[in-house]
Amino acid sequence: MHLSKKELILSEYILITSGADADASVLKSGVDMKKRLICYFISCLLSFNLFANDTYFFTSGGNLRPADDGNTSIQMNEEVIHIVCEPDYYQVTVDFEFKNPGKETSLSVGFPFFEAGIGGHGKIFDFECWTNGRKEDYKDMLIDRSFSNSDFDSPKLVNAYVRQITFAEKSVTRTKVSYKSEYGHDDNSRIIKYLYGTGSSWANKIGKITVIVENNLPHEFISLQSELWKRIADNKWRAVFYNTEPSYTDCFTFNAQSIFHDYGPKSFPAYFPYTTKKASAEQISCYTINQLRLSRNTIYALHGYDFQSPELKNFFSDWGRYWSEEYKVNPDFSEDDFSEIEKYNIQLFKSEETRLKSEFAR
Repeated sequence: MHLSKKELILSEYILITSGADADASVLKSGVDMKKRLICYFISCLLSFNLFANDTYFFTSGGNLRPADDGNTSIQMNEEVIHIVCEPDYYQVTVDFEFKNPGKETSLSVGFPFFEAGIGGHGKIFDFECWTNGRKEDYKDMLIDRSFSNSDFDSPKLVNAYVRQITFAEKSVTRTKVSYKSEYGHDDNSRIIKYLYGTGSSWANKIGKITVIVENNLPHEFISLQSELWKRIADNKWRAVFYNTEPSYTDCFTFNAQSIFHDYGPKSFPAYFPYTTKKASAEQISCYTINQLRLSRNTIYALHGYDFQSPELKNFFSDWGRYWSEEYKVNPDFSEDDFSEIEKYNIQLFKSEETRLKSEFAR
């Protein structure tokens, strides 16, 4: 993946302390699973937020330097990534399970900040971390930036939130991080990214990666149109990957896009497609029940329907003031005025609403 000059990358990493026992193990890239993940999730964007899983660093002279390769016998058995999209931020919670097949090893576990080029976009906040269920404090440590790649587009280490963890002999250790982040942006969507490739520095492959995406955005859908994803709730999807051996910069990328296609510069409904083109089931497969309802009723609003629902009446009265032609009640409204395309789309939205309510609504 080519990293742009405006990216800000923040990652969860493992930092090896001086004197820790470790066995050499260098991971390779290029397996089929990695290629499938790259094809679907990696995009090269001019600005976004990017966060990641565990890899290593070592300490030197009181500062931190990234290790050249994986040099530990500790394995990442499993990683569960839960991303919740809220209107003003997205929250990421990641649970890691590590197996230590050898002697007890003490590691400094950190969450370093990377900056690619200049003018990095976005920031995280409300960072928290746990080890074996115990919440832990952390220190903010500087990282030796002179060690970073001199390539202008390469990630530049900045600092890290660091805590100490002891991996008991021949035992499983569970760690967890949680944080909130601003969204990245492009011309017509908000961007969510999670960099999982840094897990490549652990011994062996990542045994299992589970990704759960939860959409609490009222008017934006998350594009997840792939056979890899299973819908497990009205607003929640899950994908599972096994024995993954990623490259360092492999990442999951998600786009949150307006269900109204109200992108500008022209006023709504200039780009709203459902009055002029038939929608497909695939196009709306990631809409929530309420988003399907709003999309269906938008067609009604464009014809001046007098909504009886206070919620819909208030929504279209407020939003409709900014349309190219202000929303107003049409006393002569009739469904007979709908075009064949509009009738088709209304029925498609309604049938998908009914199906999702039957499957998920309580």
